[in-house]
Amino acid sequence: MRKSINLLLIAFILLGCDMSDKKEEAESHMQNGEYEAAAAAYSRVIKLEPDDNYSIFNRAQAYEKIGEYEDAYDDYTRLVGLRWKTTMATLGRARCNFELENYQAVIGDMTGILNRNPENLEALDLRGRAYVKMGKNMKALSDLGTVLEKEDDNVQALISRGAARARVGMGPYAIYDFDQALRIDPNLPVAYFNKAMVFLVFENFDTTVENFDKAIDLDESYAEAYTRRGMAKMNSRNFSLTQACADWKISKSLDDELAEDYLKEYCK
Repeated sequence: MRKSINLLLIAFILLGCDMSDKKEEAESHMQNGEYEAAAAAYSRVIKLEPDDNYSIFNRAQAYEKIGEYEDAYDDYTRLVGLRWKTTMATLGRARCNFELENYQAVIGDMTGILNRNPENLEALDLRGRAYVKMGKNMKALSDLGTVLEKEDDNVQALISRGAARARVGMGPYAIYDFDQALRIDPNLPVAYFNKAMVFLVFENFDTTVENFDKAIDLDESYAEAYTRRGMAKMNSRNFSLTQACADWKISKSLDDELAEDYLKEYCK
């Protein structure tokens, strides 16, 4: 009997050492930015210790880093249900929902956090950007304005507020936001794209083309930029219809359906 007890104790000690090694391995991968390996290592830990919430949270973060948003969402949701690090888990779930384009869910989760803590800037940022995606521009301006009062170098907030400002007819203010974002990070094709769209609305076609050029220089597969650059070229005295058609052909090759419509209409 005593021998059996001793063997059982040895087994527990060995299992404890094994778990410790697995956790150290997972944390090492996480600290080194090896997120795919970290997710796999944490999965091995969780298989042996299903109630290890710390490992579940870290696995969610690793999944999020490698773009596995549905898996990250599942882990964050599990933690929200367990009320474990609820605010951090809810923010994580909202980030995943934003990437999965579940914008109404983002707004719901962030409103819940803001009801408890109106000064949570990440919640305001996420909700504001979700409002932009939902076309609720005035609400977006309120949230993002508050964020930018405290974080004037928040590039995503600047780009999103610029989009909201453009949609409510505040074109010069929108351009100001896009320019601010580009001063912070010059390598933002979406900022040049949005800026070009404002100039397109104002029928400043040559400046529109210049900004689409910059967006395309940064992202050669930016299909929407080719399509809309073609639209600007078609309307500019300094470009030909042939040049516009060339843009639409590129955009069609990148699977932009709008470009195909323009090709059929103008490039016969």
